[in-house]
Amino acid sequence: MIFKIILSSARFVENCRKQDYNQFMFNLQHILYMVISAAVSVTILVLAKKYATDDLSKNRILKFLAIITVMIHYSNLWVDYFANGGTATLENNQLLPVYPCNAVMWMLLVASLQRKKGSLLFQILGEFCFYAGIICGVLGIVLNTNFDNNPTLADYDILKGLLSHSTMLLGCIYMLVGGFIQIRVFNAVSVIVGLGTMLACGVGVNALYEHFGMEAPDGMWLKSNPYIGVPPLLLGFVFALLLFVVLHIRDLRLPIEERWYSKINRRKEHERIIP
Repeated sequence: MIFKIILSSARFVENCRKQDYNQFMFNLQHILYMVISAAVSVTILVLAKKYATDDLSKNRILKFLAIITVMIHYSNLWVDYFANGGTATLENNQLLPVYPCNAVMWMLLVASLQRKKGSLLFQILGEFCFYAGIICGVLGIVLNTNFDNNPTLADYDILKGLLSHSTMLLGCIYMLVGGFIQIRVFNAVSVIVGLGTMLACGVGVNALYEHFGMEAPDGMWLKSNPYIGVPPLLLGFVFALLLFVVLHIRDLRLPIEERWYSKINRRKEHERIIP
């Protein structure tokens, strides 16, 4: 498995070299966008950490980032409508959550709208969005396949794709910066649940297309990967296992009573005591 990932990564790098990837994806526009996006994101996170100290302000920031991400994702419809005399094209990933970043976007929105930020649902969504959002956000900005096909920010469809990944990435990182989630062993469980949700979405999208005699878009990239030859969800489950191992090792440095399995035992004992 690990050998296959390494081999696929090597092939991806070699293909980039043969195709002169720098000429396309990493032109001056792309580099400037990444630098500006990173600078703005870090500035916002630092200011939010310093000045947004109460729960109301934190909730508003999280909701704003989640909502603006969805609005940017659909904004090309309004731009196309007025630019093309009253007609606009709805993309498949705007109709259904076709790609992993689409699923993370909607999970971030659902999480931000939860009134009880301490609920199990919010913790699962928040913890999954933190990890998946960073991965999907960074890949969607640095290795954006749409930008590779049309390497210009003058095309609003390309620009809005980068912008929506930037705001999604910012919102997912704010899950941790805003204190909504904590780094703990149970993060691995949330990642697995989130990946299972993505798997269900991918199967459902492909089945829906096939039911109506349409070519399936390979929802959640269950059969392919635009970067390397290993399906993303398979890599995701490997990541969840590694995450569990790393966080478990980190827990071993804590006193026994503060370790994750001790907390489970205390909870079970508490449940037995309560009549």
